[in-house]
Amino acid sequence: MTGAQRAFLNLAYNLYLIAHHSEPGKAEAILQSFVHRLKSARTDDFIGKLFETYASAAILKAGFEIEYENERDGSDSHVEFIATHPQTGRQFAVEVKARNRTIGMDGPIDDAKRLRVGQKLAKALRKRADHERIVFIEVNVPDVVGEDYSGTWVESALEQIKVAEDYLDSDGKHYPPAYVVVTNHAYHNNLEAAGIGLQAVVDGYRIADFGIGAQVSRFKDYLETLERHKEILVLFDSLKEHSHIPITFDGEIPEFAFSEDDEYPRLRTGHEYMIPDERGDLVPGVLEQAIVMESWGNAQGVYCLQDGRRVMVSHELTEREWAAWRRHPETFFGILEEKRAEPKNWLELAEFLYRSYKETNKERLLEFMAGAGDFDELARMTQDELAIAYCERTAWSAWHQTRKNAE
Repeated sequence: MTGAQRAFLNLAYNLYLIAHHSEPGKAEAILQSFVHRLKSARTDDFIGKLFETYASAAILKAGFEIEYENERDGSDSHVEFIATHPQTGRQFAVEVKARNRTIGMDGPIDDAKRLRVGQKLAKALRKRADHERIVFIEVNVPDVVGEDYSGTWVESALEQIKVAEDYLDSDGKHYPPAYVVVTNHAYHNNLEAAGIGLQAVVDGYRIADFGIGAQVSRFKDYLETLERHKEILVLFDSLKEHSHIPITFDGEIPEFAFSEDDEYPRLRTGHEYMIPDERGDLVPGVLEQAIVMESWGNAQGVYCLQDGRRVMVSHELTEREWAAWRRHPETFFGILEEKRAEPKNWLELAEFLYRSYKETNKERLLEFMAGAGDFDELARMTQDELAIAYCERTAWSAWHQTRKNAE
């Protein structure tokens, strides 16, 4: 699919999502407000509304509910819309800014260093808001960034966000904290090229424990950080997972929907399989958690056996399964998970283990840790503290042993 085709189809899909998720009595008016601005002869009207459709669609695909502000009310300065996470009820005021490459003030067409992210962020934060803030900023450049983003728009954007933390408003006060989602829909500037998609980075503006550079050293602190920012992490994971228009109506992974493989049944969370236990004997076990470890060349599954024991089993994947996982990592094992990416460090591996062991009773956890030198101290812990300690130690050991073996 060329950039032009992708741009056209994505705009149509964005508008469909906006109308589909709007209240029936308001859907037509909301849709027409977008279409009116998109048809404007002013390029800043078009660019602004175009990327507002992308922000709205991203929020909706992440499972949030949207309430649009009344922009015709000139008595106040409004954000674009209010996003509510249905599970937690946490609300965010969402503002969208975009770099217009046709306007000289936004810098030369290909100058990634003049993105003006800081200025656009400050302008967005001047809007009145009664909730925590999310600011989408579209840099709108043709550059496609690889894993090494030094010298690219990503590095420039992150630097400009950091510099903007020292900006003061007209009253001499710092601007309020915000989650900043910087996007680049590069296919809009590569109309003839194929295979170019969305690239995005999320950072915290004056949020010390979130974003690039935020660090923790203990698994307990890591879990607390995930809990504090879980709605934004869901949004970012959704941006990575749902940047393409669905191919199937029911959301099934195409590689599984259009082909069958009886020899290698699909691994599904909650289903029972015959697996080897610690002694190598085949026993029935229910798959509770699984994750694909691409660097290890396999999938790792945590199974619950009939006697309550849990074992971890490695699975080799077929070419069809590898293709399916790369396209749909979050639903690869049959259910929607908040995070299905391969762990990048031992903390993320511990998080994966914690999903399986956080409900394990204290007695069983103590059995697992019977040989620990500090067993008496472990025995005085609560069940949750013990589960965290067990996952922390297991992940640390497995991660470093694997890296040692690789060397």
